[in-house]
Amino acid sequence: MEKILVWETLGLVSGGQKMTLLVMDLLKDEYEFHCLIPTNGALSEELEKRGIGYTLLGDQTMPTGVKGKAVIFRYAWLSLKAVIKGFFAAIKEKPEIIYAPGPAALPWSAIVGLLTGRKVIWHLHHIFLDGATKKLLNICSAFGCVKSIIAVSECVGEQIQNEKGKQKVRVIYNPVDVERFSSGDGERIRNELNLSNDEIKIGHVALLQELKKQSFVLEVADELKKLGKKVKVIFAGRARDEDKWYEERLKNEVSELGLDNEVVFLGHRTDVPDILRAVDLIMIPSGFEGFPLAGLEAASAGTPVVACDRAGAEEFVRVSSAGAVFDEDNVKVAAEKVLKAMSDRSTLSENGKAFAKTCDMQSYQRRIEEIFAN
Repeated sequence: MEKILVWETLGLVSGGQKMTLLVMDLLKDEYEFHCLIPTNGALSEELEKRGIGYTLLGDQTMPTGVKGKAVIFRYAWLSLKAVIKGFFAAIKEKPEIIYAPGPAALPWSAIVGLLTGRKVIWHLHHIFLDGATKKLLNICSAFGCVKSIIAVSECVGEQIQNEKGKQKVRVIYNPVDVERFSSGDGERIRNELNLSNDEIKIGHVALLQELKKQSFVLEVADELKKLGKKVKVIFAGRARDEDKWYEERLKNEVSELGLDNEVVFLGHRTDVPDILRAVDLIMIPSGFEGFPLAGLEAASAGTPVVACDRAGAEEFVRVSSAGAVFDEDNVKVAAEKVLKAMSDRSTLSENGKAFAKTCDMQSYQRRIEEIFAN
């Protein structure tokens, strides 16, 4: 059985790591896996449940956002250590394939693949915010060891502009467990949170971090309240240690806007299907989403999506017809689109369910198997 070395740079389990675990679950009958991860945590626990071995590489966390000079030096130092450790892990584990689904690991895997003669498969989930990162990825995408580049959306794949790299790109939208997310117990959550039918229930499912723009959701809730609407905002997601400051800022903003009775922070939850069935819609205000997994999950649950008109968020709404888009960072327009989505909720709900069925696990598995086999 061939072995795949999976390179993850975060130790938690968020959207990207869920997809990595899913890929391994789908391919487990054909391949053996060994993972490179930074530290013990939620991800290592999931690997242990599956009987998958792993090597700890140490902290590989990069600050989010556009990179300045200090961060470039940090990335260079992290890269040197990561490549050395990754090289020795590849020599020890003897994988046939190195699979890199995380942004930082993309160039590292290409270098290790080049040094060891291993086939490399990239899985691009992100919109990269700075030119230096895009340039580096385009250079590495041309390496002969990089055999395939999976992109989760057209807009993500279009970032690879190198002619050799472009030929390797295949767009495969993320899959979703339709049955799981369509059968959530929304009534249980409504009872738990004492939600009422006469309020607009807005959900947001993601890590609490500045780039996810939870602050914008608060502004939209405030605008709706000014329009005389009853509103409840439900955040499902935790903050990483380096983003705790942002969580505190959000909570302070809630108080400053007088939204203490309208906002609930649930933290990390394992009952997301129930939450999605309990809310009226979810918001995706960030303009750097590759192809939002939360949108797919919401569509499966029959929950409309109101998203900004950028990147994968816009692409998701456009191809699914499961929601509405607003001008990025425009609070008034976003509030209007929330109200429009509420009035069109039945149609958007059915559209979302229909689209989600086209992203079923079986179809996704076939496409992934083809890429790893070639």
